[in-house]
Amino acid sequence: MGKLFTKKAAERRKRPRAKVRTEENKHHCCFCDKVLLKKDKALFVEEELGRVFCSEECITAFFTPDVEELERQYTELLGNDDLVNLEKERLSHLRWQTLQEPTEVWREKTPAGDLRYTLISEFQSKNQAVWYICICLLLRGDPSFLFLGFPTKSPRLVDAYRKGESVKAASLGSHKQHSHNVQDRLADAWTEDETRRARFLQDRKKDDIPLDEFGLYDGCFDETLESPDEVWVIQKEERRSRKIYHFIRFYPNEQPMGVWFIIIAKETEDDDEIEILEAFPTRDASLVEYFRRGQQEVGIQDAPHTSRLVH
Repeated sequence: MGKLFTKKAAERRKRPRAKVRTEENKHHCCFCDKVLLKKDKALFVEEELGRVFCSEECITAFFTPDVEELERQYTELLGNDDLVNLEKERLSHLRWQTLQEPTEVWREKTPAGDLRYTLISEFQSKNQAVWYICICLLLRGDPSFLFLGFPTKSPRLVDAYRKGESVKAASLGSHKQHSHNVQDRLADAWTEDETRRARFLQDRKKDDIPLDEFGLYDGCFDETLESPDEVWVIQKEERRSRKIYHFIRFYPNEQPMGVWFIIIAKETEDDDEIEILEAFPTRDASLVEYFRRGQQEVGIQDAPHTSRLVH
């Protein structure tokens, strides 16, 4: 879920590809078996097997058994002395950094024939080593579908995920191709809004709060979630679209000109839980303005329930 992003890395696309079908290469969706006509776009997230899908929902549904199995394995491997939920939430911003520029990449072929990749990055948090691990598929060198992502402070757990063949991290993104007939589309784990947000965060101003100082603002997390100055809600019109919440709180006494703390969360199927996506401090007023989008909810009485779910 390590180092600062480079501009080149920030421009990498995180999404499955889509191609317009011709009559000669018409296919069926691998999940719902829908016939993809010439006018349809066939989504795909890997090239080893060439499976195609008709929608992002079908991609997610197709891989749900794999996600559930990986979550089960993670639960079995997780030690009692690892990070607690609140610590995991505060490290959620490391997911994007790991997906963009992992320190290690491990490749393993599954019985189904997929090449599954484990991306690992090491960070320092409060003078303690922590790692973020992402398990995903790659398409032309870029992550296309995320199965599982989590932080840990356990070297034993990290070693358990070093499986298969070690691959040079620098090779990721090296096979990027451009075509007028190829359009990027996102699976459920990658929305266009999330990609834009990641790029915006990656291009933080040089004089903003450095990543290695984020831990100094951990005390702002609960206050911002429970008593925000502003809550903004974004919901797209697409079917089954989940709400995105932006919690914002300003700390005027932080020198030199005050600090904002921002939490980004997503609605879940449980009305009493939200999933924390990002949490970070900033001195950049323009960055704060970017997250003032959607419908404004002012005051805690308008905010969603704040029981927290870590993905």
